[in-house]
Amino acid sequence: MKKITLFTLFLSLSFSVFAQRNAKAEYWNTWHYQPKEGMIQKFEAAAAVKTKMFNASPNNLIVTYKIMTGDNAGVYERIMPFQTSADYDKDKSKELNYWSSNVSKYCTPKGGQQIWQRLKWADVNVSEEANPSKHLMKTVFSVKQDQLDHFYRFIERIGKVQGKFNKDLSSITLRLHSGGNRNLFVRYVGFEKHQSEPSGIENTWEEEYDEMFGWNSWTNDIELFDQSLEMWGRQNEKLRLVESMLPSTN
Repeated sequence: MKKITLFTLFLSLSFSVFAQRNAKAEYWNTWHYQPKEGMIQKFEAAAAVKTKMFNASPNNLIVTYKIMTGDNAGVYERIMPFQTSADYDKDKSKELNYWSSNVSKYCTPKGGQQIWQRLKWADVNVSEEANPSKHLMKTVFSVKQDQLDHFYRFIERIGKVQGKFNKDLSSITLRLHSGGNRNLFVRYVGFEKHQSEPSGIENTWEEEYDEMFGWNSWTNDIELFDQSLEMWGRQNEKLRLVESMLPSTN
């Protein structure tokens, strides 16, 4: 039994290491910071300087959003997209030391770095050359291990419907790779204004879904999707872009 347990652990670790070395995968890093009391402006200014110094190139870009709703309101979420496995071999000591010396005194980390893998098949209206969205609706899902297929199916299909109804929205779905529960997913929906443009489609979302994927697909898929989530398995937050902390990419 002990040998079996050790062998299982070895396989699990081997899979994790191999996945991180997947040259074709794309990873996103996220960090969360709470400014210390009375230091919001100092934090924003110091983090903006650091971002412009170190995070203006496409392969080391960082974009900052402020969480506006929920228990984490007031927390800043810093997002580094478009990473490859090779990026994790780079020496970032100079950048990290600068943050430690010049920015960290104004804020408190909320947890540690998290690494997410982008699920490109779930992208909706995504252009990597586009400017960051002014607003994000962020949904974090906790999914049951044995029901991932139901989750994936609905996320992919509802994305295709969304793409038809809301040309002015974009969305990206990520799966947690390191820094927590492997079955955590985050879906960012980006938009510029809260009132969307009319789609010109007469069908409801449900009718369009059934028309695209078959009669009664909406009812069946959404039921299985809901069942695929853990209890309290869906958490929503609205984020706003902190434009003063954008890097200059010119």
